[in-house]
Amino acid sequence: MTSPTDLPALTLLLQEIQSLTSSMRRNQRWATGSAQHFTTSQPPLPPYLRAGGKKRGSPPRKGRASLDGGNVDEGDLMLGFVELRRSLIETKNISTLQPLDISAPFLALIRSPLTSGPITSLALTSLNAVILNVLPLFLAPPPKVTTPSTPLQVCLAHITSTLSSCRFPSSSPQQDELVLLRLLRVIESLAMPVPMPSSSGSGSMLDQMADESVCELLEVGLGMLARARLSEGLRGTAQSCVQIIVRAVFGRLKGLTQEDVDKLLESAKEKEKEAEVQENGKDEEDLTPPPFTPYGLPTILELLRVLIALLDPADQAHTDSMRLAALSVLNTALEVGGSSLGEWSELREGVRDEGCRYLFQLTRSDASILLGQSLRTTSTLFSTMLPHLKLQLELFLSYLIDRLTPQTPPPQINYGNSSRPSTPSTATFDHTDTTPSTPRPISLLPPVPNETRELMLETLTQIALRPSFMADCWVNYDCSADSEDIFERLIGFLTRGVYPSGPPKQDGTTNLFDGLDAAQLLSLEILLGLVSSMSERMDDGGESWPSSAPPASDFSDQKERKGVLLAGAAAFNAKPKNGIAFLEKEGVITVDPSAPGTDEEKRNKAIAKFLRSSSRLDKKLIGEYISGHDKVDLLKAFLASFDFKGKSIADAMRELLETFRLPGESQPISRITEVFAEQLFSTSPPEIASQDAAYVLAYSVIMLNTDQHNPQNRKRMTIDDYKRNLRGVNDGKDFDPEYLAAIHESIKKKEIILPEEHVGQPGFDYAWKGLMQRARTAGPMISCNTAQFDEAMFKLSWRPLISSIAYAFTMSAQDEHVIQKAITGFRQCASLAGHFKLPEVFDTIVQSLAAATGLLDEGDYQMSNFPIVEKDNQSLIVSPLAIRFGQSYRSQLATVVLFTIANGNGAAIRSGWTQIFEMFQTLFLHSLLPAPMLQMEDFLAGQTTIPMKAAAAPQVDRRPEGGLLSALSSYLLSPYGGEAEVVAVETSEEDVENTLVAVDCLNSCKLEELYAEILSLDVDALIPALQAIRQLAEDRTTGKLTARRNSTELSETGSPRRFQNLDGPLPYDPACVFHLEMMVSLASRGKKHIAETWPIIFEYISTLLSSAQSFSVLLIERAVVGLLRLCLVVSETPTLRDQLYIALDVLRSLPSSVLSAVSEQLMAGIAKILEKDTEVVKSQTEWGLIIALFRATVNHPEASKVTLGIVRRMVNEQIPPVTLDNWGGVVALLDEFATGAGAATAGRAQRKTPQQASLGPAVERGLSALDSVYDLRLVIPALTASYPSTNAWDTFHLPPLLILSKHCINHSREIRQRAISYLQRILLSPNLLDIHGNPETLPVIFDRVLFPIMDELAKPQLESGMGETRLRAATLLCKVFLQYVVRLSEGDVVGELFVKVLEKLERFMRNERDMNEAGESLKNVILVMHSSGILLPPPSTPAAATTETPSEAVVDTRTDAQKKLWTASRDRIERVLPGFLEEVMANQPEEKKMEKVKTQQEGVVA
Repeated sequence: MTSPTDLPALTLLLQEIQSLTSSMRRNQRWATGSAQHFTTSQPPLPPYLRAGGKKRGSPPRKGRASLDGGNVDEGDLMLGFVELRRSLIETKNISTLQPLDISAPFLALIRSPLTSGPITSLALTSLNAVILNVLPLFLAPPPKVTTPSTPLQVCLAHITSTLSSCRFPSSSPQQDELVLLRLLRVIESLAMPVPMPSSSGSGSMLDQMADESVCELLEVGLGMLARARLSEGLRGTAQSCVQIIVRAVFGRLKGLTQEDVDKLLESAKEKEKEAEVQENGKDEEDLTPPPFTPYGLPTILELLRVLIALLDPADQAHTDSMRLAALSVLNTALEVGGSSLGEWSELREGVRDEGCRYLFQLTRSDASILLGQSLRTTSTLFSTMLPHLKLQLELFLSYLIDRLTPQTPPPQINYGNSSRPSTPSTATFDHTDTTPSTPRPISLLPPVPNETRELMLETLTQIALRPSFMADCWVNYDCSADSEDIFERLIGFLTRGVYPSGPPKQDGTTNLFDGLDAAQLLSLEILLGLVSSMSERMDDGGESWPSSAPPASDFSDQKERKGVLLAGAAAFNAKPKNGIAFLEKEGVITVDPSAPGTDEEKRNKAIAKFLRSSSRLDKKLIGEYISGHDKVDLLKAFLASFDFKGKSIADAMRELLETFRLPGESQPISRITEVFAEQLFSTSPPEIASQDAAYVLAYSVIMLNTDQHNPQNRKRMTIDDYKRNLRGVNDGKDFDPEYLAAIHESIKKKEIILPEEHVGQPGFDYAWKGLMQRARTAGPMISCNTAQFDEAMFKLSWRPLISSIAYAFTMSAQDEHVIQKAITGFRQCASLAGHFKLPEVFDTIVQSLAAATGLLDEGDYQMSNFPIVEKDNQSLIVSPLAIRFGQSYRSQLATVVLFTIANGNGAAIRSGWTQIFEMFQTLFLHSLLPAPMLQMEDFLAGQTTIPMKAAAAPQVDRRPEGGLLSALSSYLLSPYGGEAEVVAVETSEEDVENTLVAVDCLNSCKLEELYAEILSLDVDALIPALQAIRQLAEDRTTGKLTARRNSTELSETGSPRRFQNLDGPLPYDPACVFHLEMMVSLASRGKKHIAETWPIIFEYISTLLSSAQSFSVLLIERAVVGLLRLCLVVSETPTLRDQLYIALDVLRSLPSSVLSAVSEQLMAGIAKILEKDTEVVKSQTEWGLIIALFRATVNHPEASKVTLGIVRRMVNEQIPPVTLDNWGGVVALLDEFATGAGAATAGRAQRKTPQQASLGPAVERGLSALDSVYDLRLVIPALTASYPSTNAWDTFHLPPLLILSKHCINHSREIRQRAISYLQRILLSPNLLDIHGNPETLPVIFDRVLFPIMDELAKPQLESGMGETRLRAATLLCKVFLQYVVRLSEGDVVGELFVKVLEKLERFMRNERDMNEAGESLKNVILVMHSSGILLPPPSTPAAATTETPSEAVVDTRTDAQKKLWTASRDRIERVLPGFLEEVMANQPEEKKMEKVKTQQEGVVA
């Protein structure tokens, strides 16, 4: 056998004996040796301990008499040590001695009440050494069943008995406490683990003790805790000692099973039977120790009973210090074995009922130490025994919420319902010394101190540590019709708790922006724990639903049913009749078809059952409803649900009146009493003779209750008075006096309290009684970390959750931990929102985070020349915003999280787009956006960068291709203008580093990816995005314009005065262009949604264009480009074609100055529209809009090129084709180009511009226009074939001729020459008459085409240099007349036309000298006229003829027309061609004339 120490046990014992006896001899009592003896009285030992386990009949050993109790000779105390010393010296192995023999002298000395304190202290020290170093040598494995007692077990029983009866004379408080301290050390040693002598394991002396011994040790420790006179240190040691024993005791409970207990009980019963057999027939007292039964459930049960009793706040015998110690010990017990304790019904019932009851009441303590310990114990209780404390947890959570919620309404929406079940009112937790029976309600309590608030929130945090806590609350409470909506209330309470709740400051301000205190952080921590748990369950799926619980779907149904029940309860509490009807309609009140009785009786039973079972109804209204004169049957059904059999009338009345409140009127009370008497008498109570007697007796109980407990009643009814009042009413006889006395005593001691009068201690007792009744049927707490309810929970709580997280994030600028936690919460909420498909959550997150980024709109944008520096091979624009953003860790983190959440979740965002695009706007204005987001699309120059500053374009004669903005691209070398305008600003290295941090942070946000996602949004997200951009754009455009128009300021005299320069355009704002480009890009990329996006953008652009002169030209040009880009998309949708023309009409309505500024881009866009779909324009009205826009650009140096190109393609390539609808417009447009060329030439002539080598762009365009006019001849045949019903000549042939005719007198020589050339080609074409086939049209050619040319050229005011034109015109006139003279001869108009031709030529040849060619042409005409028989002179008279021979005279055979023509033309010809008629007509033979004419005609045709 190995000793626990290196020092041999024999040596150790001898040393302890020496030390102790030496001290005893120095004491006066033992100074004379054994000669003098003192007789003392010791507490008697139990019979089985008096002989120390000696055998029956054996003589007593010397030195052991002191253990037998009774009178003890003090000399024996010293002799005991002498005897022990001799035994030790004689023995070679200490194991041969009995443990009790070794310990007996020490125990006898300790038990002696006359042993001084110092000697007792030394004896305890020696005993402690024996326990630690000697007794372990006898240690054996603890038995699990009842066995005969071993010597060690007997010894330990003596030791615990001795320790519990230790007494000594008091000397001084310090010396007394030292003795007690040594005693506690001995107890600790008994509970300490020591090595086993026969194995490598360890054991404890407690394992060798029975229930009595362990309870004695606990009694010693708890007794010291109850002694208030002892010092704090000693009581603290006693508490520690008790806790050590409690840990050991409850540690055993963890390994204890029901099987072990059953075996132990069986073995104990067998040993008892054996002992009874042995004892039969024996009179002598048996000193043999009884069988040993190891301690177990009895010890634990007794310990719990004592601890719970100590917690009773109503027991004035217990001080707060005792309760504090009991709480600590109970907390230790729960820490070690709380979970195991719940498995034993014998143990858990006391904890569930009185334990929780007292513990909850202590949480109302004003003493912070007691409050803190009670809250800690409560936390431990729920952490270890939660499955068995379902309703207790509900009560505690409800109490915390009610106690900590400020009385002022929270600045949030109300979550949950106001109706609550009948759980114990937390207002009754107040137990003060002054008014313990009527505690102050919570609403009247003073505000919770910050320390108390933090303690309670810490407790709630500990309870909520379980990942399934909130899910458990939802399942067990919110889905239960009999419980409060704890989850909803917790969310509302905690989210409100994140905001400050203190009163306003003395200066009137609030502490809303003072940061978060500890209580707010605790509330936030619980909320974030909820979000984190949901997120984890979303990732891993959570736990599977327990098979022992009802199906999860049942709880969802119960939640819906609960909502109906709450609505019905609210309706009942407003008007009972309506509430009952609603509940019947919704199926809450249902009739049992199997129940006996009529339908009306079944209905009354169903209603009565609901009224009695529902805890959410107003008790007063229940009483009024069932006591109505028309509700007698319902009242009977209601009372029939009670079982009054075997109960006294007082108890029956008490049970009845707990369910409703008696009405105030006498008739309803009489009806209730009458039905109650009927129901009670039906149970055949032996003391009541009739139903009438029962009625009177019931009424007397009500009156007696009022009499006994009315505070205003000074003279209360005695028992004799009560008996006297009821004399002879029991069917003519008296009631049994004892029966009446019992009723009187019952009412006197325990008031019948109506439901609404339950306040104070009676109220709490009533509420707790109801809770325990519910607990019997509520079932265990279902705890499962399942994800099946997360969607419903998140839908209910996300809005206040995000709002609270956002507030914490905003208010914790310097607390990186809180910032990180809040950001994590935002991320997890976003993940949950995506998982549950809740787009509105993303909007709330975006809006919450956006405020913390510092990137929202800062107001009016003021362009500044911020310095540009080179850093790490990149150009950085060091702006104040970039510096500020780079310095703020919170802003960076919020920005990264916001865009990370938005990236990939764009389709879920709706209203949050406003903040996102506002941030884009800010970043754009400070050149912090990626390059692709800074681009604008141009019809002429492709993609270019949006200019950040409106600078004057370089002064050049001709703008290069690319439009107005494109022309600025070379000028705007930087985002802020030319290099000459950059102002050098000093920048520090810190500013550059902060800017670099800002750039790096924004790069990590992946804005390009987000922008790409935005461009591909579906319609549900696209529409809100466009509306958000439009709102931002309107705020900076039309909004500013409206504000400027309406803005006024008061002058010094008080009269309004308009601001100056209100009529000028608004300054250029690059953000407006940015918004416009983004809107157009979004709509043009989402072509399939153009029907939905078009109205949004078109309305904005049309508003801009309607006030075009009030905005920058740059913005208006971009608006025009954007509108045309959208028109390209609209043109692909047949159902939106009408919108295309509405847009074109808006463009046509632009002022001329604006049209001129934007015409190049305008024409480029229209060209793309027409090229994309040649049939996009179909009607004359539509072409009218197009042509009107074309005509507006004729004089523009660049746009006219595009316009003319479009028209030429229409004519030459039929893209789009020339049709009847656009024919007139095309012809008129070509006419304007040619007219413009003449105007340009005239202008240069007036300015006396030197002759240039080139013709000039206007003349070139004019020539091209004439080319197109001439080419129209190729289009006319197809047009006439397509429109056969049309007057082809007037519609198609004549307009080109008129244009060419008009421009034969153009100021530009080149135009004139080309016009007359094309006119000659057309008019002399041999197919001209074949095309139209109507000779009547030929006169039109002369009257409307040729003659107007001659008239204009004949005007004397015409400028010089027209001679050549006059000659060609005259020649053309003659040639045309000569070409068609034969055809003309078939009609009657030839004479008239010939005369007109002669008239025109006469005017020309009279003024012009060089008209030989025209004269020759005229001669040919005359010859043809003559040879055709049209122009015939009168017949000539022969020379031989005389007057005397008239019969030989020549007869004039000409017609009247020929005569008239000759008369009208002869003189004109003679003036133009003197002698030509006489020469030709007189000398030329007829054959030669005809031959010459034929030759002339062939020449004309050629």
